[in-house]
Amino acid sequence: MFQARLVFLVPFTLLLVARVQPVLAQCPGCAVDSTCVVSPAYPTLCPVTPVEGTAGEPYAADFTFWMPTSFTDPGSGLTVDFTQMTITGVSGLPFGLDFEASAPGGVYYPQDNQFGCARVCGVPIGPGVFTITISILATVEYNGVPISVPQQFPVVLTVLPSAGGNTSFSFSPSSGCSPVEVTFQALIDASPAPMSYAWDFGNGNTSGDAQPPAQTYTGPGPYVISLQTTVGGYVLNTVSLTGVNGNWCGDVEEPDVPFVGCTGTPDPYFVLTDAGGGVVTSGTVGDSFTASWSGLAIVLDNAPYSISFYDEDVVSQNDLLGTYNIPANSGGTHFINIAGGTTGSLDIAVVPQQLFADTDTIVVFLLPEVILFEDTVTGELCVLNDSLVSYLWFLDGDTVPTATGPCYTPTGPGLWQAIGTNGFGCATMSDPTVVCPEFDIVLNEDVLFVPSGYTYAWTHDSLPIGGNDAFIFTEGDGLYTVTVDAGNGCIIVEEYLMITTAVAQAADDTRIAVFPVPNDGSFTIAADGLVSTRMDIKLMDLSGRVVFKQRMDAPMHRMHGSLSLDLPAGPYVLRIDDGDVQHMRRVIIR
Repeated sequence: MFQARLVFLVPFTLLLVARVQPVLAQCPGCAVDSTCVVSPAYPTLCPVTPVEGTAGEPYAADFTFWMPTSFTDPGSGLTVDFTQMTITGVSGLPFGLDFEASAPGGVYYPQDNQFGCARVCGVPIGPGVFTITISILATVEYNGVPISVPQQFPVVLTVLPSAGGNTSFSFSPSSGCSPVEVTFQALIDASPAPMSYAWDFGNGNTSGDAQPPAQTYTGPGPYVISLQTTVGGYVLNTVSLTGVNGNWCGDVEEPDVPFVGCTGTPDPYFVLTDAGGGVVTSGTVGDSFTASWSGLAIVLDNAPYSISFYDEDVVSQNDLLGTYNIPANSGGTHFINIAGGTTGSLDIAVVPQQLFADTDTIVVFLLPEVILFEDTVTGELCVLNDSLVSYLWFLDGDTVPTATGPCYTPTGPGLWQAIGTNGFGCATMSDPTVVCPEFDIVLNEDVLFVPSGYTYAWTHDSLPIGGNDAFIFTEGDGLYTVTVDAGNGCIIVEEYLMITTAVAQAADDTRIAVFPVPNDGSFTIAADGLVSTRMDIKLMDLSGRVVFKQRMDAPMHRMHGSLSLDLPAGPYVLRIDDGDVQHMRRVIIR
């Protein structure tokens, strides 16, 4: 009694996996949490949900075992002495993580020290939710008799996707299970300087946007991402003067002579002024109404700028021919027409000033292949992949809590599927496998029946008989066949050969059957040839006390009804009041 109860020292979920990590690895230095105790005393593991990790980043978490020297088993009420705990295995660890116990060989002696610890550490490769199962062998003594019981502690570890990045760009996630959708963002922005971006995503796609479209990676493996960021500058290369107004005329150098007009020619030059008042002055072109200055290579990195044209005079004050305000952050050719006649153009180019190039890597993990096959020897459904670390089974879309291993014996008909998860946290659901129901035709008095809940077609010696019911009343000897459509493509054909030679027949035409007998409280009543069209149904125990009653209709003098009763096990008498006639049948509930 005590040994059976000890199996449930702590709640656990059985996890069958193919990959078992060694008890000892390279994770020394765990620390005991002395607050890991419970009242009343009971073996305990802390924490059951460790701190989350991040894929590609170092991880470490400590676990504490509290092993009281004695404790009371709540199931049996017996007090036992806890003498030894041995860690026999650890399963379900993500790839990249190891486990190490503080005790040599993973063997702890609670009578010497009630606390022990272990550490999980390493660099998890992929994200996911992992159930790590620590398997132990607990040895206790009761009245000097040693008892060893296997036990398991489940720990749920969540590994988050990492967000990759460098000085040029960020991206998330940096790894994942195929297919992986990754978003990118350029980090260098020297606006208002002109910027350009040249992405290569490693999957055949490129982009020139600071925030490019998300990329999808389907095949497994590493993908190298590169980005070249160019910070440009506006450079004034050429200034052309194609004409000037008359402001140059009338001074000592170019006098305005009466009846003659302006004499001489201007001597043009320009002054370029930035936002801080800094200036660049060009050379002077002597005695010309036009001028051109090329190869200037002046970086316009302190906008806004203005350019003023002058006529240089040696003696008198220089003459302003006009000022043009250069549009900020604008390249190309700018045409000038200012101050009533001064014309020309500016040639401003966009020239790279700084280049930044960075690469990074995205890792895509392959989804596991999860294929179900039937073991014809054991009758189990099994997953044909031994590289998985956890399994989850489904019947008709609902989880099967007790099914956590690579193989499982179906508990009923329906669509069976399994989700398998590998060590990278990648999971795949198998295609559904149809399990058809299995049953036989059963004879109960003069009724043949099969389980209900499906679609039926009966024949007697190849001729149709009955309706779409799970039962029929027999019509003499011969071969009875039922074809059952159980759904999901399951078509079941069963036969029953009836031979009743020399069996006496009933004196009247009323036929009543109760099936199945015995049952669990759920049974069917079928009757044909009744006198009335409304029956009173009573179920009595052996003392004659009525424990259930109900009125049923019997159209066409036939009755078919199902009951589901919650009654103690034992024999009962079913009485059907058919007008002045009473029919009795025995019912046994197990």
